[in-house]
Amino acid sequence: MNKRLTALVMALAVPLTFSANAADRTGTDQSHIKNTPVGKNGTATAVFPVDLDAVSAKENTVPQPAAKVEADTLYVRNPDGYMQGRGNVDVTRGTDEIHTGFITGNSKTQVYETKGPTIYISDDQVVTADGVIYDAAHGTASVDKVDGYALNVNSALYFRGEGAKLSDGSVYMKHGLITTPHAVAKTPDYYITADDIHIYPGEKYTAENTKLWFKHVLILTYGHYEGTLDKEESTHPWFFSLLPRPSFNSKDGFGVKGDAQFPLSADKSVQLNAEYRISTKRGFKPTLTVVKYSPFGRFSFGYSKSVSSVTDNDDYIWVTKWPELTYNTPSFRLGSTGLTMNGSASYGKWEESGVGKGTHKGIAVSISHDPIRLWKGAALHLYAGYRKDWYEIGHNIRKDPYWGAVLKQQISDRFWTSIWYKQHHISGATPYGFDSIGYPHQAGILFGYAVSPRDAFIFSLSRETDNNHIDYRNYTWVRDLHSFIATITYKQVQKQWEIKVTAKDFE
Repeated sequence: MNKRLTALVMALAVPLTFSANAADRTGTDQSHIKNTPVGKNGTATAVFPVDLDAVSAKENTVPQPAAKVEADTLYVRNPDGYMQGRGNVDVTRGTDEIHTGFITGNSKTQVYETKGPTIYISDDQVVTADGVIYDAAHGTASVDKVDGYALNVNSALYFRGEGAKLSDGSVYMKHGLITTPHAVAKTPDYYITADDIHIYPGEKYTAENTKLWFKHVLILTYGHYEGTLDKEESTHPWFFSLLPRPSFNSKDGFGVKGDAQFPLSADKSVQLNAEYRISTKRGFKPTLTVVKYSPFGRFSFGYSKSVSSVTDNDDYIWVTKWPELTYNTPSFRLGSTGLTMNGSASYGKWEESGVGKGTHKGIAVSISHDPIRLWKGAALHLYAGYRKDWYEIGHNIRKDPYWGAVLKQQISDRFWTSIWYKQHHISGATPYGFDSIGYPHQAGILFGYAVSPRDAFIFSLSRETDNNHIDYRNYTWVRDLHSFIATITYKQVQKQWEIKVTAKDFE
């Protein structure tokens, strides 16, 4: 009867030469990956996809002093340390993993080489390759025909190339392409090709001789390029965002938006931020500000064209702010209460079409609670805040203490619902439609049902609780377009249709 073999290849090889065969293997945790099929010649015939969510959620462990090698058949030779493994090969060292069908290596030098389809996993990468040279002593790897993801808690980036070097969480490719996860395809929906690509997960990527593509169409070329992979702009604010975010909605038409950041200080804590929106119906809407990042918060000064952020407002009202000084506090966690607090203050000139130009001053504070789990599939979200605004036009002062609650319920894998309520206790008024609140006391309900993996229908209803007036009764179809999301909404009360197309990875 065949017996299972597990071999621990240490820096000092065991004082014998041995071989064995295994009929079953249970020693290696492979809960997130399927076994690699082995052909008649003992080499792997296919590589299965990796569950990225499971991989990225792995707990960090203290690295082992040497690699652990398991295989259906394993040979180790003493005294030179040469080893060979064949059939369902697993190599583990700390949080590094290699899964393949055939491997050679040396237990003394801790260098291992695979031939054929291979999966390599670390804290920061999940890749497939045609072969890997892995230096376990230094935690580095060289891979051929690489295809994989650079992972981070805040972001992920897909990369592909003829070869790559992986070291200390970074990726270097001589020639290759990069794109966002939802755009991945044989020919991605949009992507960058470049020479000398360096990826630093969670921080940035750099490239030389950069080209931006939409499918097979070359959009533009750029020399040296840096792109951020950190969604917290206050942490890494100094990179240029090359990929424009395309969109479409029936009110703005077709459009793109993007941004660029240019450092103004050696420590990159002061920068010039340029943002833009271009649409066929609204034209060019720019923002240009100087920003100072500090442990005490973010200060900004400059010019902007801003669209109304009030969700009640259906008219996409724009206001010009020039000049304006704004301060945003850092987010504060209030101990172990589950509460998070944010604050802001601003002073500047506002101008809105049909209203005129005048001074605006404002302060705001908001607080929110982490989702409260009530029962299976149910989560309660609570929030509150206070705003006060001073307006030169009309010498108005507006105060707005507010609070709200949202209850979300997942009924099944396909069916979900949510109920919400909000109250704004407004005193005074604003002369601007830009920051007006149309429905201060409002309750609503939503039902959503996924009819297929790519299609969902949503019904939403909201009413003003003071007079029981129905504000919205909307019917929405959501369609997954690979890297984009399309929504078609019929607003029954307003008797309007609204169509939107947005990129998944840029919203």
